[in-house]
Amino acid sequence: MSADPRFPLGPVQSLPTRDRPALQGASARMAQAVGGWRQTLSGLDGAALARPYRPGGWTVHQLAHHTADAHLHGLNRLRYALSTDPYVIQPFDQDAWLRLPDAGLPVTVALKLLEAANAHWEALLLGVDVAEYGRRISHPDEGEQDLWRLVAKHDWHLRHHLAQARLALGEGI
Repeated sequence: MSADPRFPLGPVQSLPTRDRPALQGASARMAQAVGGWRQTLSGLDGAALARPYRPGGWTVHQLAHHTADAHLHGLNRLRYALSTDPYVIQPFDQDAWLRLPDAGLPVTVALKLLEAANAHWEALLLGVDVAEYGRRISHPDEGEQDLWRLVAKHDWHLRHHLAQARLALGEGI
């Protein structure tokens, strides 16, 4: 754990190994994080959803929508990378996305999107041949990487923003 609320879980960590158990572990952590989001968002009122995780930071409402958007975006990156060679990631401006009207929808909509995207992540993590995760992709800001790195980032990302939401609500990480 980090004392910096911007990164309560610390930096992205690589998967411990590059094998089927590592993908199963990532899938299980993602499912657990989605369940954590469901539990954390359950029954929150407008005041709770409006709490930022730090001064000037995103609110719980914004964190929920961003997390769902990013999980879907990551899923599409994975799908493109598994089916397109070479693949160059298309970055997105996360702050601009949070200014779009759909970011004002209820968090229940974000949660449904998150759950649906995660079902696809699970199918790919558990169903795609392990060797395919060695495919290389290019990120305009981060450079070349393999799909193991992409999986590790999105595994971390779900838990990272959940921890921030829990900080905003005064819960333990």
